[in-house]
Amino acid sequence: MTDDPAEVNERVIEEWKADTSPGERVRTVMKRTYDTQSVATIAERALISETTARKHLEALTEDGFVEAVSPADKRGTWYKRAPRSVVLERAQQILDSVDVETLSARVTELRETVREFEDETGVESPYAAAIADTGLDTAAVTEWQTARRNLKLARAALALADATDAVGKDSGSEEHGDPAGVMG
Repeated sequence: MTDDPAEVNERVIEEWKADTSPGERVRTVMKRTYDTQSVATIAERALISETTARKHLEALTEDGFVEAVSPADKRGTWYKRAPRSVVLERAQQILDSVDVETLSARVTELRETVREFEDETGVESPYAAAIADTGLDTAAVTEWQTARRNLKLARAALALADATDAVGKDSGSEEHGDPAGVMG
């Protein structure tokens, strides 16, 4: 006996509602939202009212997980996933899949790849190479862009590992009202 797909979908939706809080559902929706979305759309996807969605979106904005946007061609505040939260998530995924020593070696390789492109073209970015018509083909420009992006993500992962290690070793600055120890 096979279940009707509509019935299966309905059960999955009901289970998601029963097993998660409204805040968790908004966060889940926003985790998959990279383009700006209206509060109404987010609320519908999270299976909650617009008022409840707005409350949770404001909290996620304060946390830096989402960004509030006021598009000129649209009414109200719209929301999207904050780029820095995407970078942080990707950095953590990298750390979960590779050890710091291997990652450090990969940073060195990527840095060398980027340097080779810079030396070959005499410019500092793939964009500048395309404008200056350095003779690089599209595949080479794409490879350069990918190497630069991966280098930035790998560096972010190393910085996250270092920061996580530092926080784990030294929590004394929290007593002085500066939880990150940044102010001095």
